[in-house]
Amino acid sequence: MEDILSQDEVDALLKGISDGDVETEKVEEVSGVKLYDFTGQEKIVRGRMPSLDIANERLARNFRLSLSAAIRHMVDVTNVNVNITKFYDFMRGIPFPSSINVFKMEPLRGYGLLVFDAPMIFTLIEFFFGGTGKGHYKPEGREFTPIEQKIIHKVVIMFFSDMEEAWKPIYPVVPTYVRSEMNPQFVTIVTPVDVVIKVEYILEIEGKQCRVFLCIPYGTVEPIKEKLYSAFSADRDEMDHKWLDRLRERLKEIPLNLTATLGRTMVTVEDVLNMQKEDIIILNKRVDDGIDIDVEGVPKLEGKFGIYKGSYGLKITKFT
Repeated sequence: MEDILSQDEVDALLKGISDGDVETEKVEEVSGVKLYDFTGQEKIVRGRMPSLDIANERLARNFRLSLSAAIRHMVDVTNVNVNITKFYDFMRGIPFPSSINVFKMEPLRGYGLLVFDAPMIFTLIEFFFGGTGKGHYKPEGREFTPIEQKIIHKVVIMFFSDMEEAWKPIYPVVPTYVRSEMNPQFVTIVTPVDVVIKVEYILEIEGKQCRVFLCIPYGTVEPIKEKLYSAFSADRDEMDHKWLDRLRERLKEIPLNLTATLGRTMVTVEDVLNMQKEDIIILNKRVDDGIDIDVEGVPKLEGKFGIYKGSYGLKITKFT
């Protein structure tokens, strides 16, 4: 019992540590080992993520095109907000009822959430079945029917396909559908205090506004956080391909010198001085042998010598 500090002694010790009067032992850093505070994850999240913002804008553009083509009505999708928040606060902001879809971001670990609010679900269902989208509905107090769940699943898979395409320039992920829920109380992908990335989209269809939420735990994307924080252009790959295509086309227009060698021989200076008109020089090739063709001095082709439409010509027979 003598080793137990009293409350006054504990308070005095804490005050001494905070004031610097009491020295504390410093943890020696081990080479190659980085200390990680599991309780202070929110301190790791810093600033905005330029690459993630670009991916979200790209996803909004892709989903707008896909959804507009599916329902044959103009849909406007806007990425309005990206927040870093606690999972508990995110779940509190989800309206009930909603379509809450759990998915994995392979090869990253963990699960994410894709949430469609009820107005969006019923508006899309009405358009899919030929309606005008102006009907009135009361979503409270009932679950989605099997037909409505099929429509929801179709839109979810469409969203995941666009998400995979949008993330390719940053990191190749494959969003995989796991299951769906309506009640937020039945969904737990991380602990309530864990940090998550909340992305909010606004969909406007024929004057009606609907909301889509994307929830990605920070722990899931932490292995690639440097890619998210870097100022990376999501369209860089596409621009590189366009540049390469233009370069290939311009390279095709460059003029080249082709040299065809009928044959070779060696003569002495005396033979050259004694040459007369109509003398015959014997080459090292027969008439029916192939002729070497150089492109800018580099052997590339082989051909046959002949006459084509009254002009001398070479017929390419082989690439060397």
